[in-house]
Amino acid sequence: MEIVFKSIFKDEIKSYIDFVSLSIIDYKAYQRTLLDFDSFLHKEKLREKELDIDLVSRWLDGFTGITLSTKKSKLTHVRKFSGYLMSLGIKAKIPELPNIPSDFMPYVFSMDEMAMIFDMADDLIINRPNSRVAAEFPMLLRILYGCGLRLGEATFLTWNEVSLDIGVITIKAAKNQKQRIVPMGDELVRILKLYRTSPYYEMEDGGLLFKKSDGTMRTAGSYWSIFNSILCELGIKNPRTVKYGKRGPCIHSLRHTFTLNSLLKAEAEGRTFIETVPFLSTYLGHDGLMQTDIYLRARHELYTESHAIIADYTQGIFPEEV
Repeated sequence: MEIVFKSIFKDEIKSYIDFVSLSIIDYKAYQRTLLDFDSFLHKEKLREKELDIDLVSRWLDGFTGITLSTKKSKLTHVRKFSGYLMSLGIKAKIPELPNIPSDFMPYVFSMDEMAMIFDMADDLIINRPNSRVAAEFPMLLRILYGCGLRLGEATFLTWNEVSLDIGVITIKAAKNQKQRIVPMGDELVRILKLYRTSPYYEMEDGGLLFKKSDGTMRTAGSYWSIFNSILCELGIKNPRTVKYGKRGPCIHSLRHTFTLNSLLKAEAEGRTFIETVPFLSTYLGHDGLMQTDIYLRARHELYTESHAIIADYTQGIFPEEV
């Protein structure tokens, strides 16, 4: 169904969405935000094409029951649209992005937890012998755990982006459009080669690594569902989730686990925190070291000694949140 914009900016919004759809993979997030913004502007019955701070602030204030970070994301979309308007000679002033303190505490799986998760994932095909997603899930799990990829990055992967000869993955469908090269471990390469040549999966040159039987992409929700069912059966819970309503252990926690384990490995091999984190941040596709620092705020009861080392190195480097 065609989306119809109705405000005084309807033509500009439509042309902007057409533009971002060519360059931004998750452009539908922009589309949803600007559709809501268009509805607000339509009700305002503006007579002139001009955006001001008060107008955008009133639109944002209309959102209740959502987090500050979600509001920040919506404002980011409108800020970029305002830049487009200014390029067309239209006046546009909007609020600055708020500085939102983060209380996010990533969940990191212990080695014992990961062993149990892999065992259950490998046994899925026994209980669901005719399920393609059950058969491919163990491979997806190993890529997420072994490379620290986001789930969306893994589900978008095609064989054109995986070089088994030199053991690297080229991430093109990345968050914030930050493409990067991700090296793989030898064991992961070996398993991927078996997966690639297995007649069961009917892999095609250039096709998706993970797909439905008709060759199309599977939704991320199906993988979340399988992983959550594994956690539920294993009884893996995060008490903080229950108490504060925050996201606890989930499939994205594999990325957190990869991050901290990579730091621990580097530490064991004699590389310092300061030497490791810039490379790790680039490997993960983060915009800066602050994002990686958030990933390292994890389960002090498991890694007490390493957290003490992290605290010593980061003291005075990162600003205190207020």
